[in-house]
Amino acid sequence: MRATLSTALGVLTLLFVAYDVYATILDARARAGPISETLNRGVWGVARRLAFRLMRARRHHVLNLIGPLLMPALIVVYLILLVCGFALIYFPHMPTDFNVTEGMPVSKWLDSLYFSGVTLTTAGYGDITPRATAMRMVAVIEACAGFALISLSVTYLITVYRALERKRAVALSFYHQAEEGADVGGFIVHHHVDGCFYGLESALRTATHDIQELLESHVEHPIIHYFHTVEVYKSLPRVLFLTLESSAVIQSCLDAESYPQTCRHPTVRTLGVSARHVLRELVSSLGIKPRKRNNHTDGFEESRRWEKRFKATLRRLRDAGIATNPDERAGWEEYRAHRDEWESSLYRFARHLGYDWDEVTGDRDLEYAADEALEMPNTETRG
Repeated sequence: MRATLSTALGVLTLLFVAYDVYATILDARARAGPISETLNRGVWGVARRLAFRLMRARRHHVLNLIGPLLMPALIVVYLILLVCGFALIYFPHMPTDFNVTEGMPVSKWLDSLYFSGVTLTTAGYGDITPRATAMRMVAVIEACAGFALISLSVTYLITVYRALERKRAVALSFYHQAEEGADVGGFIVHHHVDGCFYGLESALRTATHDIQELLESHVEHPIIHYFHTVEVYKSLPRVLFLTLESSAVIQSCLDAESYPQTCRHPTVRTLGVSARHVLRELVSSLGIKPRKRNNHTDGFEESRRWEKRFKATLRRLRDAGIATNPDERAGWEEYRAHRDEWESSLYRFARHLGYDWDEVTGDRDLEYAADEALEMPNTETRG
């Protein structure tokens, strides 16, 4: 009975690891396997709570360590579970069905763990060898499992780092076009030359493709969520803010009669729709819960902050000689509707990833948003 129970427990452990490897590495979906998901969320949750007690710059440096540590930690967990799983299968047959070198201390469980470990890593010292045919076959299977796990892990590491490199490249492109910060007005002005817009529609089309590609990277490799960049302008929350804000500003702040091909271009609406979809998918995949809010107080503060941003953007555009919406009141109402649609979700997403709202959006200080290396006090509110 004990032999059957030990074998069954070992087989279940191996199947559990196999399923997690399949779900995490091979299957393209928004959630990793249970082992990986528990490890990632647990470690990130603890690190995030501790990091938010630190100053901003230190917090970002602490959280920056988590992602690179999670990947080898997951591989180590897989190896430990596989060693224990196969050891449970060997245990009832040790030492009866094995050749054990004379003089070795006799401990069935330690010998089973030892033989399982050297077999999984294909070290094979030869001091313990299987004698029974069944145990030989299990040893062969374990050696193949170890080789497969190592190969998949290396491939996974390479794929994840390529996706991270792509994300940084996309973020840098936005950063340089948005006046090296979170200035969407600057992003639009960047494409305005001699009274006309050049390349803006192409930039928006590229942005739509880029954020959709980034979503797929996060869906295929959920661990990317936990690679926290020290430079805020390289973060996904900043990229999403710039895309969402660009769509809102173009539709609400520009004069549609002066720039009909820009304001009414399908790429503007497509960018907004795509960015909101990407944000919803990311929030859902991370299981981020809705934020509790005081409707009266929060609504007033948000409206005041949005209006300040709206007017600052209008001034930025006018100073560059860009024709703005002649009906400022209607433009403000449209801008507010856009911000109300996505800001709460983006705020929760940014906070979950360890960023303060004002450093992502520059709502408090656009100059600070262009220089995230500056150390500032923590803030729990959106300023």
